[in-house]
Amino acid sequence: MEDATAAPERRKQPRAWWKVGPRGALILLLLCYAVNFADRTIVNTVGEAIKDDLRLSDTELGLLGGLSFALFYATMGIPIARLAERVSRVNIIAVSIAVWSGMTALCAGAATYSQLLLARMGVGVGEAGLSPAAQSLIADYYPPERRSTAVSIYYIGVPLGVFGGAIATGLIAETYGWRAAFLILGLPGLALALLVKVLMPEPRRGAHDAAHAQETTAPPLSAVIKRLWSNPVLRHVIIANTLAGFAGYAIGQFMHPLFVRQFGLSYAEGAFLYGTLAALSAGIGSPVGGLLSDWAARRDRRWLAWMSAIGLIAAGPFYLLAFFQSEWLMASILLFIPGFLNNMSNGPTFALVHNDISPRMRATAIAIVIFMSAMIGAGLGPLLTGIASDLFATSFYQGPGSFAEFCPGGRALPEAGGAQAMACRTASGLGVQSALGLIGFVFAWAGIHFLIVARHMRQAHD
Repeated sequence: MEDATAAPERRKQPRAWWKVGPRGALILLLLCYAVNFADRTIVNTVGEAIKDDLRLSDTELGLLGGLSFALFYATMGIPIARLAERVSRVNIIAVSIAVWSGMTALCAGAATYSQLLLARMGVGVGEAGLSPAAQSLIADYYPPERRSTAVSIYYIGVPLGVFGGAIATGLIAETYGWRAAFLILGLPGLALALLVKVLMPEPRRGAHDAAHAQETTAPPLSAVIKRLWSNPVLRHVIIANTLAGFAGYAIGQFMHPLFVRQFGLSYAEGAFLYGTLAALSAGIGSPVGGLLSDWAARRDRRWLAWMSAIGLIAAGPFYLLAFFQSEWLMASILLFIPGFLNNMSNGPTFALVHNDISPRMRATAIAIVIFMSAMIGAGLGPLLTGIASDLFATSFYQGPGSFAEFCPGGRALPEAGGAQAMACRTASGLGVQSALGLIGFVFAWAGIHFLIVARHMRQAHD
């Protein structure tokens, strides 16, 4: 990708020799997002180990991986984004990395479930500062016709973080325990925060938006909310992204438990498989979706919405088919396809927001989009899926007594016999499998809203 900063802008705002250009800044932001997701998704990989150690239910596990993080990630994102409209976005990112990395390391010292919940809340506070500021920077590094591709490259940080984090976490947890995984993955982020502060430039706001070049003050929050909700394109983009987030976070939380329970893989094997699938499907699907939508949108801008709709609607049936396979190899092959398809929407989704909002509103607009996705998606997706898993497991349980009493944490009591242990394992595996099977329908629902976006784009154009 070519540097997007025009020569006149470089002359007006000279860059120190040690600062990176737009390409380097995008790569650095990608790395930040990778570390963000590696730390965020540790619970996805070591959740089974935490569940066994602390004797948690799937509902408690869903709360730990979902709402405890998402509540603060979502609510803190908006005030931090408002600050990012006025002060250095680079400084905000550097401080945010330091906070979430430190809180991740503190998770290692949690002695109880409540302490672990509090530390995860701290991780959410820190991570809230990255994406609104980062995407605002990207929109000032690159012009509108390249933003879908640029955002898609930024989103490669998701599979890199999930893959690297899952592999490292699985191996560390298998050898040293789940606490060591939090400590070892949390500390390197402190060095990354320093690199961001030293190397990343702060571009002029609205550098590629001539119509808004004279804006010097950020509009009030109420104006941003009104702009997002009164515009049918942006309104349905938010709804679609929220639904896709609900499904995506639920799958991210419970895919590893599915591999362990239903296919009998070890923690490390399940982590490797989960990380590999996430890296390949998102690492290929996200840039392909961005490149294709930018290319097609030069002919018809509705392709930014159509590309997302096609991917999400097609992903639903493949997820449903994959989750009910009896062998891990076939399930893995099938899971790659919907993972690729649903990740095609990453770049187009945020490009639609960037291109239809003014520069001084972008960080806040992205924070609001993330707020909806995090509160409903990350917050409720894993939690409701965990509740559904427990309910299904209770209905499938064939042993004596009740599932909750005789299978705490989904496993039989230590003194139970082999038949009891098998009844608990079977019910627990079928429970998470059935709960995940419902998620495919949510992806298709999200895709329908992108079709509505395309319809409104046509009407606006006409």
